[in-house]
Amino acid sequence: KLDFFAWDIAQIDSNIASKLKNHSDEHKLIEQLGFKIDTHDKVAKNLSEVQQHIEAIAKVRDSLPFGTDGVVVSVNNLSFHDRLGVIGKAPRYMAAYKYPAERATTKVLDIKVNVGRTGVLTPFAQFRPTVVADSTISKATLHNMDQVERLDVRIGDTVVIEKAGDVIPAVVQVLPKLRSGKEKKFVMPKQCPVCDSVVERREIGAGATAKKTSAVYYCTSPFCPAKNQRGMEHFVNAFEIYTIGPKIISRFKDEGLISDASDLFLLTEDDINTLERFGEKSASNIIKSINDHRRVPLARFIYAFGISNVGEQTSEDVAEHFQSLEKVRNASIEEINNIENIGEVVAGNLYDWFNH
Repeated sequence: KLDFFAWDIAQIDSNIASKLKNHSDEHKLIEQLGFKIDTHDKVAKNLSEVQQHIEAIAKVRDSLPFGTDGVVVSVNNLSFHDRLGVIGKAPRYMAAYKYPAERATTKVLDIKVNVGRTGVLTPFAQFRPTVVADSTISKATLHNMDQVERLDVRIGDTVVIEKAGDVIPAVVQVLPKLRSGKEKKFVMPKQCPVCDSVVERREIGAGATAKKTSAVYYCTSPFCPAKNQRGMEHFVNAFEIYTIGPKIISRFKDEGLISDASDLFLLTEDDINTLERFGEKSASNIIKSINDHRRVPLARFIYAFGISNVGEQTSEDVAEHFQSLEKVRNASIEEINNIENIGEVVAGNLYDWFNH
C-alpha cells in the first residue's frame, strides 16, 4: 500500500515543456495527469511571504498525516533553473528550510566503537532508550575524537539528543551540572576491537606545511573482518544487488563461499540452495540479481571499490574525465588532481588505491 506525492517532472516532451514557464505550472500538469500532489504549496511574491508560509506550515505540521522536517523554497521561473544549475545532487534553485529538531534528555550508558569499510573507528554512544520524534533512540554516532572532546561527553553523562532532520540521532549537548563524579572519560582503543590490530591516526594534506593529523583513527590491518564485511556491503549496494544483504554476506563468508566481493560472481545456485534456510527460489533470485549486474557503468564500478573520500559524485567526475578504467589505473596524482572538484587528499587516495 505504498503511495507518494509527485513534486517534479523528470522527463517531458519538448513541445509540452515549452508551454511550462514556472515550477508551479509543473505541479498543475502533474495533478492534471492524475498524480497526487501536496496541497500546501504556495507561490510567494517575496521573501516575506516565504517566511509567512514557513510559519503557517509550522503551526499545522504536527497534524499532517505524514512526517515533515521542513519546507523547500524553489525559484518558480523555470528559465532560471538551467542558469543556476546543480552541484552534485543539490540544485542551486532550491533551498530547504529545516524546522528545529525535537530534543530530549537521556543518560549515556556506554561509548563503543564501530569499524567501517575504510578502517575508520567511529565512536558511538549507547543511551537509555528515549523517545524522540515518535521513535525510540538508543544510540548515536559521536563521529570522531574531536567531537567527543568538543562535547566533553563521558560515560554516565546526562545529554541532550535530537534527530537531525528528524531522521539521524545526534548528541547536541552535555549537561555537566548533572554529573555525580562517577562519569568516565572515553579513550580510543589502541587496538582494533574486531581484529586486535594496531590503531593509528594519519597525516592528511600535502607538503610539509599543509600536513596535519587526521581527526579519525584507523585500523591498520588490510585483513580486518569488519573492514571486509562493510566493504562487501558497500559493494553490493553500489552494484544494486539488493538480494544480498549484510546477513547473507556474513552467512556466505561463514560457509566459506566468499572471501571478497569478486567471489560473488563465481557463485552458483547449487552453492546456495544446499544451505539451511536457502531454497531453490531464493538461490535463483540471488544468482539472477548477480548476473543482471555483472556490467555496470564505470562511475558505479569506481564507487563500489569503497575508496576513502570517493563518493558517487567524485566517481562520476573521474569516470567522465578518464572514460576507461585503464586510464584511471595509469593516471598520476597530478592528472587526478586536475579534475574539477577533486583536491589533493582525494587524488592521493585514488592514486594509492590503484597503485598499492
